[in-house]
Amino acid sequence: MASSVTVIAQRTVQCANFASVAAYDWPLKLGPFDHLVAPFIPVAVVYVYKALPASSAELVPVDRLHRAMERLLDYYPHQSGRLHIHESDGTREIDRVGAGASLLEARCSDPLDAFCSPEHDGRVVITSLPDGGNALLAPFDPAMDKVLNGPLLTVQHTRFACGSVALGIRLYHTLCDGGGYFQLVRHLAELYRGLGAGDATSGLACPPHIRPYLNDFHDKVTATDRQAALAFQPELLYLVDESSAVKDDAAPAVLPPPAPVVPLSPVTGRVMRFSAAELNALKEHATGPNGEWASTFEALAAHLHQRVYLARLKLPHAPTPSSLVRDYLNPINTRSRLASNDEAQGMPPGYFGNALLTTSTPMDHELLAEGAPLWRIAKVIHDLSRSPTFTDVNVLRQTIRWVAAQPDVRRVRDHFNFAPGAFMASQWNKLPTYAGADFDVDSHGAPIPPLLVAPPFTPISLVDGLGYFVATEEQFHRGVDVKSSSDIDLHLALSEPLWEILNQDPEFRRFRKP
Repeated sequence: MASSVTVIAQRTVQCANFASVAAYDWPLKLGPFDHLVAPFIPVAVVYVYKALPASSAELVPVDRLHRAMERLLDYYPHQSGRLHIHESDGTREIDRVGAGASLLEARCSDPLDAFCSPEHDGRVVITSLPDGGNALLAPFDPAMDKVLNGPLLTVQHTRFACGSVALGIRLYHTLCDGGGYFQLVRHLAELYRGLGAGDATSGLACPPHIRPYLNDFHDKVTATDRQAALAFQPELLYLVDESSAVKDDAAPAVLPPPAPVVPLSPVTGRVMRFSAAELNALKEHATGPNGEWASTFEALAAHLHQRVYLARLKLPHAPTPSSLVRDYLNPINTRSRLASNDEAQGMPPGYFGNALLTTSTPMDHELLAEGAPLWRIAKVIHDLSRSPTFTDVNVLRQTIRWVAAQPDVRRVRDHFNFAPGAFMASQWNKLPTYAGADFDVDSHGAPIPPLLVAPPFTPISLVDGLGYFVATEEQFHRGVDVKSSSDIDLHLALSEPLWEILNQDPEFRRFRKP
């Protein structure tokens, strides 16, 4: 439906206490994990809060949010700077600290209830919001001159006609992954709550660690140790020829590609809820004859990869199985593997920066064919996270040191084929997306939880075959439970003809209860 979201004001946000900047050496170099992500890729999520009908208090007043952001920058001062990329070797750093973050104030002419989706049991979903949620984010331009000269942190505060509020929060992926992103949002909410109605300056109970892992490698390593690091041969990464590495500010990266292949048909994003019961049935279906175990993520990812691949084979003028790409990819969070209270040895508690390595593999047609057992696909995905890179911390450290030692980091690539037919799955459902994201309280002092926390489908994330597994609103009350199944909202982007085929596929949602 048509809706009007209008930005009425824009503010530049600075640190509340500039003494916080003095705690770091500037410019702040980024680390090897941070260089495995294209510099123009954002992490962008919309948080929606519904106004209480009996409350006269304004929900998330923008002035208080502004003060909370100022306090946030005391803990994350690099978010007030700008990204810089060295032309000689592609390395990145944060300079111009104090240029400021950005806070936009906007109004929506419709009440929030106008965006309830009949297709989703009357719930508000990201695709039902103005411009699929994109209108609730600050405008974004991925051109490198804009990336290098624009704010690293942007927040758009949008008030609906009913008083409800959406917060569209965007960071750059080269500074943090999903774990770091949601930590920053929890910290913003904690500081906001600490402010109360007055000018209290409560600090964070667990401050972040913002210095990127191994960002000082070149400053401390000896020539001998650097050569030893370069001699290692990682299983997940390789180097392209110098002639193939772009020598400009664009700095090609591992994930995702600078220019994804554009399919012939438009790509559409949809949100589908998989209940805990449906997921448990799918896990049982993905269990092997000898009890081979699969996680919820592995079972669902295997199921989606198979059904989408088979749908591609049914497209008009479909390619033959031998010519269709069947690569699978998912990122692995290495924080727990590299956790250490000693910064020199690993990632301390509260680590903010990137800690992801992507793992991928091609799959045979026979593995994905109609009638092929799901447990075999799930086992391939299961084994990816149990390769030596992830099971042996020494191999993991050597892999990251190999990246850090490169004379030109732009030459680093992974083995994934980003052509049509590939499938990518990102596990956000075990991240604390809803947990700790409450800003205000009701008249009884109870926290007001987010009605929705979801990433919009943006022009950058509308990649055919890219799926995010996202937690639902129940997480706020249940917490992050890694041992039991919870509902999952699947955010999946596919070319439009594939959706038509999947809609007619009885196997796609075979375990869904009517």
